[in-house]
Amino acid sequence: MDQNIERFKKGAKYVSIASAVTRDHLTSCEHISDDYSNLKCVKFIPASGAATRMFEDLYKYVEDKIDTESINTFFDELEDITFYEEIKDFIKKEKIDKSKTSGRLKIIDYILNTLNYGNLPKAVIKMNSYEGYSTTPIEEHIYEGERYLCPSSLNFHFTISNNHEDLFNRYIESVLNGRDDIKVSYSFQKPKTDTLAVDMDNNPFMMENGELLYRPGGHGALIENLNDIDGDIIFIKNIDNVCHRDYIEDTVNSKKKLASIGYAFKEKIDGYIRDLLSDDYDIDEIKKFINQELNITFKGEMTKDKALSFLNRPLRVCGVVKNQGEPGGGPFLVDNGEYTDLQICEKSEIDLNDKEQHELFSASEFFNPVDIVCFVKDHRGEKFNLLEYVNEERYFISQKTYKGKDIKALEHPGLWNGAMDNWNTLFVEVPLSTFNPVKKVNDLLRPCRRSVAEMEEVYWAEVAASNE
Repeated sequence: MDQNIERFKKGAKYVSIASAVTRDHLTSCEHISDDYSNLKCVKFIPASGAATRMFEDLYKYVEDKIDTESINTFFDELEDITFYEEIKDFIKKEKIDKSKTSGRLKIIDYILNTLNYGNLPKAVIKMNSYEGYSTTPIEEHIYEGERYLCPSSLNFHFTISNNHEDLFNRYIESVLNGRDDIKVSYSFQKPKTDTLAVDMDNNPFMMENGELLYRPGGHGALIENLNDIDGDIIFIKNIDNVCHRDYIEDTVNSKKKLASIGYAFKEKIDGYIRDLLSDDYDIDEIKKFINQELNITFKGEMTKDKALSFLNRPLRVCGVVKNQGEPGGGPFLVDNGEYTDLQICEKSEIDLNDKEQHELFSASEFFNPVDIVCFVKDHRGEKFNLLEYVNEERYFISQKTYKGKDIKALEHPGLWNGAMDNWNTLFVEVPLSTFNPVKKVNDLLRPCRRSVAEMEEVYWAEVAASNE
């Protein structure tokens, strides 16, 4: 508790950006190999988030009854929403006029309360449309993973809320339909990673029953879950970033590319480590590799021990996409004092009141879509203890409310931010088509959520209408 209080008093620290990542910092891939598939692969999907925020526009409409642009779009295109099959019979039976406020409120109530979509995890919301049916992210993640994981190593791990374990079990059982070649496991965010909340004066916040208020510590707490995974290579992707099967080729090729690059670099890194340990090495060659290939610039003299400290770390290969103004973190070159290296930083970690830092942040060409391939074993094939590579100083402090009272919440360093601060990092550009997040309900109306045939049908209908 004392450590939590101390962090609130100190406040969150800013990182020091040396530059935004440019194409010069990216790693390229000459050819895609499936050599990595000889290793044990696991797909790790953070999936505990509820869909509540996704439906915030609908909740707001219930409160204020204002027909905003997003609300009008939702109802104008309601027949195209990916879960329309779930609501169409209700609309028809009740003879609802979706253009009227009363009708809109009935539809929203049915979605949020009768179907309980507002409280369900995103993992079970229908997100992609096909002819006659729609699919959930659970189905799509497994379908996608089958296409780049090794056939003998189809391992999927979802981090979920313990309140939803039975729900997940039912969905997984339905998706697998008796298949025993696919292994699915779950874990929960560990209670020990919950953090103390404080009032606005940094005093521990007491609930009505006299107990202290502890809150979940954010996605950075999942480094504990990741550390428990038994695998050589771990693919990380968020639950709501799922690709329609008609457009999946880019996604599969990108995953194979990230894994191929990581595998080749891991082989090279392990070779240099063995050379150093056997005292048969060229320090200039190793320094050049660390500097030019790993993008680590050490400001002191590169010794054997220092080279080992840079090389003998977990490795992650992160896909990045062109910055389209999406909210979230980005890739940067960060000055750590002794050296600069590649990091994924959130906007809140950067002092935007500092003119130079603001300019560097604004110059960012790329965005972090959370498309990461992790190599978590050392040169001997033994697992790294990932908890040893966390920068505990990159925590977050945010303002929340608890039953109408303002509080401050503490979050652990983000899973792909400070939790992986002391990893070796490679950034690789991947196509924008691989990034299909669902943050708001209207994201389910995007063309990427519908089949090619359906989109062609829409196109020709629009052409016909324009010719009338």
